[in-house]
Amino acid sequence: MIGAWLGLAVAAAVAWGTADFLAGLAARRLPLLIVLFGVQAIGLAIVLPFWLAWSGDGTVPGMAVAAGFAMVAGLAALYRGLARGPVSVVAPVGALGGAVPVGIGLLTGENLAGEHLLGVLAGLVGLSLVTWERDRVAPRGQSTRAALAHGVAAALSLGLAVALLGVAGEGEPLGAVVAARVTAVLLLGAAVAGWLRRHRDRSLLRHCALAVAAAGVLDVAATVSFALAAERGPLGPSGLVASLYPASTVLLGVVVLGERLSVLRWAGIGLILAGVALLRGAG
Repeated sequence: MIGAWLGLAVAAAVAWGTADFLAGLAARRLPLLIVLFGVQAIGLAIVLPFWLAWSGDGTVPGMAVAAGFAMVAGLAALYRGLARGPVSVVAPVGALGGAVPVGIGLLTGENLAGEHLLGVLAGLVGLSLVTWERDRVAPRGQSTRAALAHGVAAALSLGLAVALLGVAGEGEPLGAVVAARVTAVLLLGAAVAGWLRRHRDRSLLRHCALAVAAAGVLDVAATVSFALAAERGPLGPSGLVASLYPASTVLLGVVVLGERLSVLRWAGIGLILAGVALLRGAG
């Protein structure tokens, strides 16, 4: 059924994009470490029981631990950029991490598919258009160029995390995801505990708890939706549709935050999204 897998892939894209938006929104009021810990801990609490019940054997892939460190670094850069810079710039640039596994594949002797080459070129042209305009100071005092730097840092780190998870997850992908999330939670837990000891007033934490919790749940829901879409339909097209998740974040930035973009910047974002789709959708 074409409708079933397509609907699931679209749901994954909407959920991933909304999760990023909510996490970035929460990071405008809460310390970044709290947001990161909350999203990762909630996702782990949902995924861990399934792994223990069906496939958990207690082994922890070493590459998955390294992926956990890279994931924390990437999400920190992404949420920081979404919190302080234009969402419509940071989100699509951060999604270009698919170029990292492609580059690693090239270095290890893999042939570059035509779709991957087009994806990289489209992403580079899109980046040029996004940054072509004269830099303006964005709300909250951060320049668009600084926000772009956060997006690039997120793309590099998250792309590395994906590559490491791909190696670690051979044979048991869920175990690799669990190990990476456990690493992230443990890495952030001590810092969060210290923050909670220093700050007795928890009113702000309670106020933003819903956004953080929703981001964590939506992140897991997106992963499940994409897995079901790939199971019920072709993997390539499913990945292509799901990879357009930054479009949801951009639209939320325009509708909720009132961000305004020029025609040139819209064209750049469109090319970046096309590049992301080619990088993620080509198999």
